[in-house]
Formats: sequence, C-alpha cells, structure tokens
Amino acid sequence: MNIQLNPTQGDTKRGDISDVAAVDLTGKEGCLVKLTSTGFALPSATSDIAPYVLASGGAATTQVAAESPDLNDQFRAKLKGACNKGDILVLADPSTPADAGKLRAQPTTAGTYYSFAVAEENGVDGQFVKARRIAERVTTIAGSYPTTQEQ
Repeated sequence: MNIQLNPTQGDTKRGDISDVAAVDLTGKEGCLVKLTSTGFALPSATSDIAPYVLASGGAATTQVAAESPDLNDQFRAKLKGACNKGDILVLADPSTPADAGKLRAQPTTAGTYYSFAVAEENGVDGQFVKARRIAERVTTIAGSYPTTQEQ
C-alpha cells in the first residue's frame, strides 16, 4: 500500500502475521491455518478458508507466526498422501486430527474443497511439497466424476 497517498493504510504491511494460537499448534509448522476471533486455528472442514502457512507453532494462547503467500508465490506446505506436478491442492480432511492443515491432491469424490495452490513437484506423504499459490476457491463436487486423459 502507498501510505503517502493513502495515510489510512499507515499501519498495514505485507508478509508475516503474528497472533495467539487458539489451539495447540505445536509441531504444525508448514500446515495451513485460519485466523479466528481467538487467534490461529487449524481448519475444521475441507471448505474452510485457511490462507496462512504456519511458520512457528506453539501451545494454545502463546504467540505464533504465519505467512500468507501472495498470489503466484511459491511456498512449501505439509502434504497428505501423494501428488503430481500440476495437481490442484486442497485441504486434507481434518476429521483425522493429524491431517488438519495439510494439503492433498484434489480428490474426485463428492465433497466441498478449498483449493489453494497447484503442486510444482511430485510429492509423497509427509513431505513439505513445493506449490504455487493460485486464486483460492471453494469447489463442490456433487458426485464422483471420471478422470480424463489428455489427447
């Protein structure tokens, strides 16, 4: 923001954000988190808007830090399952607590998914996969659809 031309933006900045952990975020570095009225929390649904990558975790009520990659920025995030270069990455199912905040390749099964990035390398479960931020969207798949092959 140009604070000389728009002085109402004088206390804004790009990049990192620090706030309290609303839940225990110990060991969750590299996972996506959302900002709530009580601080940073892990996503509770695959459709949650969670645009922050946790940089430093901590116990509930302690200060933690996260980054919000800009559109087209590269970043690394924890992966659930495997992915291929070019896969759209969505939030993993947080009903398994160990998977909350991880990214996974968008499935073809029915559900509502928060799309955040595209994979820029092949990845395996548990890897900090390299990805590029894309315009986020929530995608609803009404039923299973067949995969198509490029011709």
